[in-house]
Amino acid sequence: MTEEYSRDLERAEEYEQITARATALGKNKMELSTGLIIAARYADKLRRVALVAFSKMVPKEVIIRDIAELNKQLYDKIVNEMKLDKISVIKIIVDAEYDEQNKKLVFSNLRILRYYNEEEIKKMCKSYEDKIKALEEDIQNYKKKVVQIEQLLKSME
Repeated sequence: MTEEYSRDLERAEEYEQITARATALGKNKMELSTGLIIAARYADKLRRVALVAFSKMVPKEVIIRDIAELNKQLYDKIVNEMKLDKISVIKIIVDAEYDEQNKKLVFSNLRILRYYNEEEIKKMCKSYEDKIKALEEDIQNYKKKVVQIEQLLKSME
């Protein structure tokens, strides 16, 4: 694990030079964004973004500890709730604020955006087209039944 964290620290410093994935929202508050990633890489990427964003104001141990907790919650949401596979393309955005008194990062406004490739979109469109066709057939059947009921009522007069 230590080797993984030291690698993340090195990459975080590299990311700081190349691209900013964090936006300041106020004192000790940042919006963290992973950018587009495959779902399998969210934990590493989020940890690196947090290290870049907070490394000058928050102890690294606190960042790593609190991001690990957030990553556990994200795993449950990504895998169990959203049922995404490892190669699904996602973007995670979360607001993070450093609580100096309790020495912890507090996360809020978590957003997980799922992106679809062209093939997935075509499958979804086909599925919706099939559902629309079935609903149109149902409408036609109901119209026929309404006509039959109207004829029955007229014959009763």
